[in-house]
Amino acid sequence: MSFVRVRDLQVKFDSPVLSIDKLDIEEGESVLLTGRSGSGKSTFTSVINGVVPKLIQGEVSGEVRVFSRDASRLSVHEISLLVGTLLQDPESQILNYYVRDEIAFPMKNLGLRREEMIMRINEVAKLCGVSHLLERDTMSLSGGEKQRVVLASVLSMRPKGFILDEPTSSLDSLGTKEVLSELSKLRERTSLIIVEHKLSKVLDYVSRVIVLKEGKVTLDVPREEVPKFYDKLNELGIETPTKIQRVRRRRGDNTILESYVHVKKERTLVEAELNLKDEVTVMMGVNGSGKSTLLRALAGLLPNSFTFEGYVKVNGRDLTNPKERGKYIAYLPQEVDLLFVSRTVEEELNYVAKLRKADASLVRRYLEEFSLKGEKDPLLLSVGEKRRLALASVLISGVKVLLLDEPTTGQDMYHKEILGMDLLKLKGVAVLVVTHDPRFAYRFGDRLIVLDKGRIRLDGSPEDLRFASKYGVVTESEIEDEPN
Repeated sequence: MSFVRVRDLQVKFDSPVLSIDKLDIEEGESVLLTGRSGSGKSTFTSVINGVVPKLIQGEVSGEVRVFSRDASRLSVHEISLLVGTLLQDPESQILNYYVRDEIAFPMKNLGLRREEMIMRINEVAKLCGVSHLLERDTMSLSGGEKQRVVLASVLSMRPKGFILDEPTSSLDSLGTKEVLSELSKLRERTSLIIVEHKLSKVLDYVSRVIVLKEGKVTLDVPREEVPKFYDKLNELGIETPTKIQRVRRRRGDNTILESYVHVKKERTLVEAELNLKDEVTVMMGVNGSGKSTLLRALAGLLPNSFTFEGYVKVNGRDLTNPKERGKYIAYLPQEVDLLFVSRTVEEELNYVAKLRKADASLVRRYLEEFSLKGEKDPLLLSVGEKRRLALASVLISGVKVLLLDEPTTGQDMYHKEILGMDLLKLKGVAVLVVTHDPRFAYRFGDRLIVLDKGRIRLDGSPEDLRFASKYGVVTESEIEDEPN
């Protein structure tokens, strides 16, 4: 039996976005679906799970069968019983206050007995590494912890197949290895489609790789043959486990930001003295180590339930009052949907340019560099496109300090390269990038900081990544991929 059977599939929104003549994914297969941003990956998976055209309108023709059933004749709910979907943005899938309730929610909708739900909650919580989070409120979780919780919720339904859209994008390296190892154990009794830009992350856990380009299948090969196509994959903007080189530049001379941050909520969450020069500083740390909390503290955007002690200065100006920081500090959070205030992408960037009195030509520049269509609604963009729009807004702002929380999430190799080079071109600006991506950190970082349990444990150069493995931010195999 086929997990997915496609014949003569055509999908069109304003213009054609997907054209697949024939594709079969057999039951029990574990497939990596990859391709550049905008290649049609999300559209394809949205057709499989019924979101397109049932929830998002579009013209769909051809045949799509899911476990031998015609997807066009099934409701989204009926398909969800066959195929569980983990979206790229875990925030959009969380509906409950407590973690335990979030995992139980889909099972309640299935009408399962309480005893059965309790058994499944404990099972998937252990599998996804969230047993210790069951009594936590979901709003207090880090991005990686939220991703694990949503994955547990999807697994609790025990569907026959899964679509996992960048299931480890917010996880640290150790967490990525743990989750993928557990998912690989499911292959004996389920079918998987994993959407991912970074080949090296998931190649060991799949049996087949399918590459989309401009809505069409351009490569479909068994895992064993993938190394033969590394050059082609790199040309397509797909990150392969090949050697990388650092982009060299002079280290910063001028201290832009001076700070001491002590954040408490019943206990100390973060305590760090941090000064930033006019360079790119990358910060790494395991999920829940306090990275996002530190960024929010510097930006003056902590929740009211948190207590802040310390100071923040930019170019010698005391900005301890959070209300004064917006003129000098720009913060890009992991969840960007609430940042947008305009009806179109171009209007959004023009609004920022006007507000910040920036050069209007920057709008056109970033529309082109970040492959954004000016007439599109920001809220209808893909996760990667939303983050690129938010990044463009931040870069246009012209502030002295940029705080970027996981800016490479959802980005292909091509757009990560553009982002990294744009950050290195900035002059007189301190950039702090939180990332789980050691290759991005190594290539574009001037300085590396590792945060562990709210405190700075390592402060040096990206060449020091080899010393960061003991903090769980990189694995031994990732270090081996880096040049000496």
